[in-house]
Amino acid sequence: MVDFTLSPHQQDLVDQARAVARRCLAPRATGYDRSGEFPAENFADLTGTGLLGLLIPAERGGLGADLVTYALAVAELAEACGSTALIFAMHCGATRLLSASPDPYAARVLRSVVADGRLVAWGFSEPGTGGNVLAPQLRATPTDDGGYTLQGTKAFCTGAGHVDHYLINTHSGETEFRRGQSMFLLPADTPGLTVKETWDALGMRANCANTVVLDARVPAEVCVGGHGGGMPLLAHALPALIVGLAAASLGVARAANGVATAHVTRRVHANTGANLAAYQGVRFQVAEMAVALHTAQLSLLHGAATAEADPLEALPAMNMAKYVCNTTALTVADTAMQVTGGHGFLRSNPLERHYRDARAGAVMGANLGALRDMIGKAALGLDPRDN
Repeated sequence: MVDFTLSPHQQDLVDQARAVARRCLAPRATGYDRSGEFPAENFADLTGTGLLGLLIPAERGGLGADLVTYALAVAELAEACGSTALIFAMHCGATRLLSASPDPYAARVLRSVVADGRLVAWGFSEPGTGGNVLAPQLRATPTDDGGYTLQGTKAFCTGAGHVDHYLINTHSGETEFRRGQSMFLLPADTPGLTVKETWDALGMRANCANTVVLDARVPAEVCVGGHGGGMPLLAHALPALIVGLAAASLGVARAANGVATAHVTRRVHANTGANLAAYQGVRFQVAEMAVALHTAQLSLLHGAATAEADPLEALPAMNMAKYVCNTTALTVADTAMQVTGGHGFLRSNPLERHYRDARAGAVMGANLGALRDMIGKAALGLDPRDN
């Protein structure tokens, strides 16, 4: 039996995330959604709380949170501002990977995250392969002076153009799967690194998931883990990414549900004088949302706890958590829109933003189709890497 009761330290971190989300992020969310601008003020506030170091170990100056605490914190941020939560989750996934590396360069960057609020973007999606991070096409070619040339494109790089470092995975040229990837941590001002402003999306509009084009020559120092040493580091970071994306969807779903339940308790029917909560049909829909949210949170907590205890065996649980949270965001947002009627459809109502943001989970990271395939393979005892 899994006990999801939080320790005082865990609860304190979640409470910090909730406080900054409600005080700072929520009032700005509509403005950032309308403008599509990077939520710089939000990250200034997150820097002040120390939360940018949430998944950095305490011995490296961070908060040293576990994945359960992290998942609940991301959900709190997403309930206030989905875009900020996604950028935060990608940053935390990158810092978790760097925390697993003994490289001095990685350590210096982690110190700058904790001390100066530096942000790290996760650049793994590519045109043609999408969120399949195990099959990068971008090549890292060793040079005569011990460095590397990097040539290729990374798509949907969350926060691109507004971060301080980019964590990029490349094909190492090695045929052995375990040696098949190299990781590069590139400063934003790396010559030959170009950001194209391509992000103009339906939802998560302040996500700034722009395209990064690389035609660069870089020193060996920035190859974290060494040539072909990326896969063990990736295994350490993937749980934070999958859990983070799932938690962001849960937060958006909770936000949509909050709008709907407030509406039905406040809205009075002109003919009867009763509010909408007095109608059984409306309560049925509220019940469906409540059950879906409860199920999604349990799935998320189970996936996060499993990843913390046994990351090598956690992929099925994490994939199921992401699938459940992604689909819950879609169904809850849709039900909330039905419950609120025309009011929810107005741009003055935050529900329309949550409705659009809910779509993001279905296409970010492994999409719903890919998740179903991987879950099915695991259930049949097949290797999820097989085509």
